[in-house]
Order: sequence, then C-alpha cells, then structure tokens
Amino acid sequence: MKIFTLILLFLPLLTFAQNVPNFKLCAKGEMQPYYYPELKYEGDLLAITSHFIKDYNSKKNINSTSNSGILTIQFQVNCKGETGNYIVKMVDFDFKETNINKEIVNEILTFTKGLNNWIPAIAEDGEIVNSHKFLTFKIKNSKIIEIYPT
Repeated sequence: MKIFTLILLFLPLLTFAQNVPNFKLCAKGEMQPYYYPELKYEGDLLAITSHFIKDYNSKKNINSTSNSGILTIQFQVNCKGETGNYIVKMVDFDFKETNINKEIVNEILTFTKGLNNWIPAIAEDGEIVNSHKFLTFKIKNSKIIEIYPT
C-alpha cells in the first residue's frame, strides 16, 4: 500500500494523453471516484495479468537495462464498459521523472486498450455510472514484473 500511495503522489511528473475516437461518457459525463463504486473486470486481476503475461513480448524490447521504471495508465470506463481518454505517466524506482522506451510504452498501452471485459460500476441508487481506472506496471529491464490495479 505504501508503494501505491507513493506512486499516486509522484505520477504527475511525466504524463502524456491519448484519446480514443468516438469514446463518449454516459449521462452528463460525470465521473465517479476511482475507489467507489467499484469498477470490476471479468476474471479480476488474474485475467488482467494473464492478458499481459500471455501476449506481452518483452524479448523484442530488451535492448537496454535502462528500460526500467513504473508506468501508470489511467483511463475512463463508461457505463457500457467501453474505455477511452488514456493518460500515461512514468517515473523511475525513486519516483523521479523518466522515459521508458516508447515501443514498450506503446505495446503496454495497446494491450491495456485490448482489455474489453470491464463490468461498469453501479452506484448505490442502481444507476450504471462512468468510472476511471489506473493500471500500474513495474518494469525492470523491459519486463513487466508486477501489475497493480487501482
């Protein structure tokens, strides 16, 4: 939990955004906090981790030991379970601004966009609502060594 808190504090250091064409939030575009109501993924963290372990090809990206750090991808999930409005942030293991190889970042971003089994959050009143999600990847020598969902 300490690591997660530190990640959230230092993430604004390096950011870039990528929008998805035709992505629209439901209702008036209001967003819920990331922690409530709970946004779920079919199969939970195991399915998310399997998606990356099965398909992420770190071997083609291992060309430097400097390809290490913490990569966080924040995105929105609408009431239909569709995703968009991606924001990518990178820091090193000391939470200082860094750049991770663009090929690695693009591949992980593409895989994140391929997560299509989001179960939209439901508010206390029963309304299906827009949410946002963070996926944080700990990368060492181009390999994903941990995934932290939030």
